[in-house]
Parts: sequence; structure tokens; C-alpha cells
Amino acid sequence: MRHLCLLLALLGCDAYTEKRERGAPADAGTPGDGAAPEACVDVRAGYPAGPYGEGEGDVIANLAFTDAEGAPLDLAALHAPCANRLLLVSTSAGWCTACREEQPKLRQLHQDFRGDGLVVMVAYFEDDNYEPGTVELAAGWRDRYDLSFPVVLDASFAFGDYYDRELTPMTMLVDLETMEIVKIMTGYDDSVVRSLLGARL
Repeated sequence: MRHLCLLLALLGCDAYTEKRERGAPADAGTPGDGAAPEACVDVRAGYPAGPYGEGEGDVIANLAFTDAEGAPLDLAALHAPCANRLLLVSTSAGWCTACREEQPKLRQLHQDFRGDGLVVMVAYFEDDNYEPGTVELAAGWRDRYDLSFPVVLDASFAFGDYYDRELTPMTMLVDLETMEIVKIMTGYDDSVVRSLLGARL
């Protein structure tokens, strides 16, 4: 049933959105509440072809993760729904004080911009002792901060190719139509992020 809800959510199911607003755990990216662009009906075609890169202006590879329920979730699943316009990825680790401070701000961004097509995703990669994270820890992170958007386990630290781990958290913006990396920032500045979202959504 949970995997069915995941599929329905990615296709823009209003019932799933309503269920999430009542507090049920999130499995996947929640599409925006606004209408899908006229040029795209329900879902987009396949994931953009490479070449792929790791800098601003590059198309990001279809990275694959495990969500907080233990199910697979890749970037292609977030790219497919036409209602999804922009992805905000934030990396997090148990040892990262700034990451803990950032979570309520991410939750508010999700609430403020999801109707415009924003998808927020937190990639949890290490625990308090700098050891690779687990699905259980990712789920605990989601529940601790009451996050209703995807929290995925990045145990192999795939996002480590895009920035310096010592500067965690990373904030990355990706255009979900083209999968082009729009911006990569380290640390978190709410006013800068909001300005960027306002310009793109």
C-alpha cells in the first residue's frame, strides 16, 4: 500500500497530499499543488541523457537512494511528474549542528513553495560518529523534525562528489524539467535560498 501511495504521489494524487497534510509519513516528493504546465501532461518523458556533470549548469546524473521507509527512490522519480519544477537538495549528518538548525527552515520552505512546484529532499549520509547512516537513522531524522518531504539515505555519500563534506550542509537546486544543476551552496542562508526560489518559481 505504501508503494502504491508513492506512485500516486509522484503522479500528483490529491488524496495522498491530503493524507500527508494530516501527518502520515512521507515516502516521496510531494508534487506542487498548482496546475501542471500545459506543455507536459501528467508525466515527463525519460530522464535527460548525459553527459552528466557535478557543477552548476551541468545535468545531474540519475542518483539513486533509499528512502526512510527502505524503498528505492531516484532522481528520475522526482523528475517525472510535470507538477514538479524545482528540486532543493540538502545534505545532513548527525554530527552537523548547522543541519539540525536548518530542518525547521526546510520544513517551512516546503510549506511555502510546494504549491509552486518545489520538491525538497534531505540526503542523510552519516551519524553522530561520522559512520555511514542507516535507513533507521534517516527515518529518525525525518520523524524528529516532522518532515513531510523525502528524507533519503545517502550511505555511499553520492552527493560528496558535488561539494566538500566539511562544509555540510550543502544546498543544491536542480531544475526538474531539464535536471540541470542551477545552484550549489554550502552552509544555509534562508534569505538567499528564498530569493533564488522566488526567481525560479
